[in-house]
Parts: sequence; structure tokens; C-alpha cells
Amino acid sequence: MTAAEGVVLRWTGPGTSPVDWCEGNYTVTPHIAEFVNTVTNVVFLLVPAACTKLWASYARHVSRGIHVVWVFFVVIGLSSAYFHATLSLLGQLLDELSILWVLMVSYTLFTPVRYRPKFLRSNQHLYTAFMALISVLITASAFVQPAVNAYALFMVGLPAVAMLVVELRVSREVSVVRLGKVTLAALVLAATSWICDRFMCAMWQALDLTVLHGLWHVLIFITAYSMQVLFCYFHATQDVPESRPELRYWPRRTWGLPYVYCQSPRHDKTP
Repeated sequence: MTAAEGVVLRWTGPGTSPVDWCEGNYTVTPHIAEFVNTVTNVVFLLVPAACTKLWASYARHVSRGIHVVWVFFVVIGLSSAYFHATLSLLGQLLDELSILWVLMVSYTLFTPVRYRPKFLRSNQHLYTAFMALISVLITASAFVQPAVNAYALFMVGLPAVAMLVVELRVSREVSVVRLGKVTLAALVLAATSWICDRFMCAMWQALDLTVLHGLWHVLIFITAYSMQVLFCYFHATQDVPESRPELRYWPRRTWGLPYVYCQSPRHDKTP
């Protein structure tokens, strides 16, 4: 084996990741390490396909960048499926970094202006460059020291939760507050599933209940998608009020998949 082949194998070889979740390996098929943890990522692939049409008015009236977010959701699903199917170090990094990048893209496009640093509020291009620089630095650090990613994801995700709590406290829209509470509840359940699977594995194995990380995938998708909906709504109402955003659901007006519908012609020039 050449040195180059050794490096490739170190990154892509099955089981090269130091992370191994509670689900038993290769118990369903010899081709997939963690079967349940792999297939539960399908939610990241199916829902964004529906979003293309549901979010057409938002893309037209507020920001076409919303479709970029859905592309990144698909990337998360594919990366996570690859990681759990192989338990490779490369898969782990792709899984974690795809989450980082969707967070940073969402921060860049949909953070209400009042939350941005004062010196960046009036210059969208400078703000975008600033966020891209942070993303590149974290990404580079993850390849040098993969353990950095876990801390980086926590630190990057925390401001979104804090901003959501602030917005819910001042919102007078019943539907928005209700969706916000569901989002926070899903986040708590997702975090509980992740922690229990990671640190209480022996107990779940004794109970033959080793699918909690798969449950995490479903719950964190609900959290991430709902949070994206809410911040798109906050951005539109505060920064593009002429778009007249409205929180809606599909297939029914009061329940189902939430999305933001806009009604007026686009006037802004931001991406």
C-alpha cells in the first residue's frame, strides 16, 4: 500500500471514525453499518423536494436563497446517510460540516438585520463575506482537528435558539408562537435522544432499544425545518414587510408542513 492509499483509507475506510453510535453494526445488511441511522435520513431528502413549490412565492418576493437552504438540507441527508452507512472519518466530517454550512447560510440570508453586528447591517456583501470567512475557518479547523466540530456546531447553533426565544416572547401571532413552542419542544426531545444514545448505550442495548439516534434524525429535522420557517418569517416581516408574509401549512391551512407564503411583488435587492 502506498502512502497516498494509506491516507485515503484513513479518511474513507469503514469504521475509521472514532464515533460509533449505539445501534449495532451490520445487523440488517452487510453493506450498511447502521441501518436505522442511515435510512432515517430520508426525511432530509423528501421534504425539500416538496419545498420547491411551496416556497415559490417566498423565493419570488423575498429571497431566492431559500432554495439554497433546501439544497443544503439534501446535502445533510446524503452526508449523514454516508456516514452511518460506512462509519468513515470522511463521512463524519461531511455530516458535521454540512450542518455547519446550512446554519451559516441561513444566518447569512435570513437573520433579521437587527440581530446582525452594527458595522455589517448596511452592507449585505460585507456581511456575507464575514460569515463565509467564519465558515471557512471552522471547516479548515475540523479537517486539522475533527474533534473541534462538535464544539463548533454547538456554538454556532446556540445563537439561533436564543434569537428564536426572543422573537417568540414579543410575537403576537398565535400561529407563530405555537410553531415556535413545537420547535423548541422538538429540540429538547432531539437533544435528549442524542444524549441518551451517546452516553446511556448499555441500558438501551439491554432493553433492545438502540434506535434513539435514528429518532434524533427525525426530531432534529423537524427542529431545523421549523426553525428555518420561523426565521424566514421573521426576516420577511421585519426587513421585507411589503412582501406581506403569512405562515401557512400544507396540505391544510392549520396543520401539516409549515411554510411562508408571500403576496406582493419583490422590491428588495438582497439575495
